[in-house]
Amino acid sequence: MAPCLFHVVKWLLYACIASHMLENAQGIAPRWSWETVMPFFHSCNETGLWSDEALDVISKFPMVTVEKGQGFLSNSSGYAEDHIITQLAAVKARDPTIQTVFYMNSVLNWFFYAFAEEYKNMPADWLYDSTTHKPLRLKGDPMFQPQPSKGMLVFNHAIPGVRSLWKDVCYNAVNSGVVDGCYADASDQDSHRTENYLNASDRAAFEAGKVITSADITRKFGGEPGKPYPQNATGVLIGKKPDQEGINAIQIEMFEANEEQIQILLEAVARGYLVQAHISVKVGYSVTCGCSCITNELAAFLIGMGKYSYFGYGTWISPDLADVKKRWCPDLFTRPLGKPLGSGTRSNNGVWRRSFSSGTNVTFDAHTNKGTIDWSGPSTEVEMTTRP
Repeated sequence: MAPCLFHVVKWLLYACIASHMLENAQGIAPRWSWETVMPFFHSCNETGLWSDEALDVISKFPMVTVEKGQGFLSNSSGYAEDHIITQLAAVKARDPTIQTVFYMNSVLNWFFYAFAEEYKNMPADWLYDSTTHKPLRLKGDPMFQPQPSKGMLVFNHAIPGVRSLWKDVCYNAVNSGVVDGCYADASDQDSHRTENYLNASDRAAFEAGKVITSADITRKFGGEPGKPYPQNATGVLIGKKPDQEGINAIQIEMFEANEEQIQILLEAVARGYLVQAHISVKVGYSVTCGCSCITNELAAFLIGMGKYSYFGYGTWISPDLADVKKRWCPDLFTRPLGKPLGSGTRSNNGVWRRSFSSGTNVTFDAHTNKGTIDWSGPSTEVEMTTRP
């Protein structure tokens, strides 16, 4: 049997065998503490599995998402589902309390997933351009190459069978026992500018279907759409925007040190959502410089963060050990914080202030977009010993 056909059949059989288990798909909620800043890791290694030394670093994060491109440029067989789950299994083996998250795209049928092959054979269920009546195909993040020259098919969430297909991939990942939830990229309204290709009725049906998909998964993991993320959650479905329907967790993908982003964070926190604030990849110094250059962004985060708020940065592809190491910032992530003594306050001159019970104090100037963090104590991290 040809390798590609083998993996398609393998995943279809796995889906059939596991179908009776889908109602029981459960993961865990992430670790949370006010003692320090709570960071998260979100990336992938296109060339294969991360090394033991890289995992020494990654396993410090309480939340780890592995991106779609995991293992894409490696010589190993398999689809994205195989590569992501295998990598998350290695993370879980280090620390089973880490919440592991499986990347999915709500809109684009990324061609290196096994279920992309299944969707390609469902033309009646594709999303079609309302004007030309041709299959809608769109390009994805140019960071991930190569891509089909004509673009990729779009999941038509208006159709119940497509919603079931998408959800089952997430549930099957969780049923592996090493995955705790799914990252629903592009799950917010009009992502990838799909509204430019759909008339009013087609757009409404498509967007309503996306909400149903998200809401079903949110409930599956013990949450309620639009309500606070529960402490006893059995997983997570991470959306994109605080005003997005069907979710109780988001990633602010393009977080920056400015008042607009603080307000987005405050809105999500007011809803009680789990929030990942990820420094925008457009903030170049966060990638080239790293820990010593992101004080302004962290200060903005601390002004607005709440319970289940996590902070992270870096590109979606982590090419080497040096990049992985750069993402862990002991001088920022292991200093004492404590519960906030109140919400962030803004003075008439545009300066935000917030204090925490450990004695750490934070300011952020909304005019200059500069922040300061007066830590109450030093880093508590002990130097890692070399693995045998």
